Amino acid sequence: MLTTFWSSWVILVVLAFFAVMIYVVGSYWRINKDADKDRELYTFDGVGENDAKIPRILLLAYAIGFVAVAIFFLLYPGMGNWGGLMGWKSQDELQFFADGSLTEAIQSAGAGESTGSGAANLEQLAQSDEVIGYGATLFKTHCAACHGDDAQGQKHFPNLTDDESLYGGSDQSILHAIEHGRHGVMVGWRDVLTDQQIENVSAYVASLQPERQLSVSPVSLISGEELFSYNCSVCHGDDAKGNQQVGASDLTDAVWVHGGSLEDIENTVRNGLDSPMPAFGDQLNREQILALAAFIKRKQLQSSKHLATLNGATIKRGEYLAYAGDCVACHTAENGELFGGGLPFPTPFGNVYSTNISPHRDKGIGRYTYDEFARAVRDGKGKHGNLYPAMPYTSYQYVTDEDTQALWQFLQSLPPVNRENTPDTMMFPSNIRMGLGAWNLAFFDRDPLSYPGDKSEKWKRGKYLTLGLGHCAECHTPRNLAQAMKSDAPMQGNVIDYWNAPDITANELYENGWTEKDIVDFLKTGDSAKGTAFAGMADVVKNSTRHMSREDLSAMATYLLEGDVGNVRDPARKRLAPSGFTAADKQREEYRLFAETCGACHGQDGEGRKDIAPALLGNGIIAHSEPYNTIAVVLRGLSPDYLEPNRDYMPMTSFNDIAGDGQIAAVITFIREKLGGRDTPVTREMVRDLRRTLEKNRVTGGFHEQELPPQ
Repeated sequence: MLTTFWSSWVILVVLAFFAVMIYVVGSYWRINKDADKDRELYTFDGVGENDAKIPRILLLAYAIGFVAVAIFFLLYPGMGNWGGLMGWKSQDELQFFADGSLTEAIQSAGAGESTGSGAANLEQLAQSDEVIGYGATLFKTHCAACHGDDAQGQKHFPNLTDDESLYGGSDQSILHAIEHGRHGVMVGWRDVLTDQQIENVSAYVASLQPERQLSVSPVSLISGEELFSYNCSVCHGDDAKGNQQVGASDLTDAVWVHGGSLEDIENTVRNGLDSPMPAFGDQLNREQILALAAFIKRKQLQSSKHLATLNGATIKRGEYLAYAGDCVACHTAENGELFGGGLPFPTPFGNVYSTNISPHRDKGIGRYTYDEFARAVRDGKGKHGNLYPAMPYTSYQYVTDEDTQALWQFLQSLPPVNRENTPDTMMFPSNIRMGLGAWNLAFFDRDPLSYPGDKSEKWKRGKYLTLGLGHCAECHTPRNLAQAMKSDAPMQGNVIDYWNAPDITANELYENGWTEKDIVDFLKTGDSAKGTAFAGMADVVKNSTRHMSREDLSAMATYLLEGDVGNVRDPARKRLAPSGFTAADKQREEYRLFAETCGACHGQDGEGRKDIAPALLGNGIIAHSEPYNTIAVVLRGLSPDYLEPNRDYMPMTSFNDIAGDGQIAAVITFIREKLGGRDTPVTREMVRDLRRTLEKNRVTGGFHEQELPPQ
């Protein structure tokens, strides 16, 4: 229903346009009698335009049309709030007004007064299918454009099916919102805070979600907390739990109306919000408002009923398994909302993006049944077709029905994330999912895991976790041209994102001196006597293994150390015994370069410095048979991974533009020999080739165009 002001303007504009058109056509009618088809009016490039008459039938058609329009505007709605002499209404409106059926339906539901400001029991109204039918039609007409057909909301418009509400979820609150609207406002801080302060306070707000992992420094979080306390707590509370009196959001949960990625939060803080919901009190009568509110209440009750069918203990187990399976890391974009997808997986054939696996019905997996979910996880068959093997279904096939059901229930218990999936950018013909069926036939080995009887229960548990949910082989096994794992080279290492997921076969681990405790410490904290996690492995620790029990990590360590079929430890292998730097070594030129570049952080003896840099003596990467990562770290540098609050190492600078290939090769060879026990030299060509690869793909700390001469 338009206001009187706008209704008057609409009528004025319609009548003015109608009058202008009558004048134009009437003018042509008058001058038409003087037209002469033999009289030339204009000439364009030798082509003459004569003054022919307009066909009379065309002018008559216009006249008839004008009369018909005038009659229509008189009899039917067409000008502002004018309803027409015929009293015409749409079919939907007739349902509510023709015979008072909606009023009767509400009265039959026995839910209190249906008119005026009397109280109404929406839960009781929600039991009436007739009332809900009216409410559903109203919702589709007036609300779905913003809140979605399933009322789960869209970005900037809240989910109406949960029990989270900015203003409280009572019946009166719902009715008030529909009748009088809401107008949420948050001031923008771009003129008050600096860009760095906005980034800091946004990072702090994002960190209030306990499970969330952010690539930000502890200093930024401390600064952000101070800024929040001074600027934001007046509305959102000291505990950031929000304030329903003013519609201030609870910032500690996983419900984000305006987007929960770090980028979205920064945008909200920087620019503020002006979030009005229109009032429908002038458009809908009391019965319609009640029916609409009852429909929303029905949606809430259905959601609550579904959640009530989930088992609390099963959900908790599913949460543990989701972290063990690294679901969070893969299905969460960098600094994005948990399980909202959007993380890119570069392949030789293009980028695959992880999908939204929250229970959002339109953008997530809310419409999946359990069987459809299980097929996607274990068979690689989604509702939209075959999945790319970037989704490790070739490993998840081993997950038991019990554990898959627990995973399903956990994901169903999460808040829906309102984020569209990012389209994959795979090249032809890789973008044709039907072809993945052939890939599965050729490379998807569906044989179940074997558990030899002579192995301990601990080893068996470790195999299930390592090859199933943990899917360690997916990264640590080399792949063929079709990007399938090489079955004859299990755990023998693979380059991912220009880092080497190293060889973790039983032979390699034994030779490098890894113990069960070292592996458990490494997976639980990211730090161990054999070194620290970095790059992709740091993300695995941060988002997955640190959430696992030491008992399960110990089982995985046992499996890795003892080996398996195709990964049997050679009894002839000897452990490496690095000597460290002797007095004679410290007279060499290589040591001088080490002391000047590496020793300041890693210590003059390579034994590391607390909270500065890890030990290089006995370090698993230094001692590894493949020097790739040692060279890559020198060329790329490293940033802290913030695995644990108040405990991290300093950043390591890139030496890409500082040292030449020969220098780097000589120093790495020296370090690997003395601190790692490896006597195989690293050549200048190895450094040069890797440098060129890293520079070509722009992942070095600098862009070294020409090789520096040896010094």
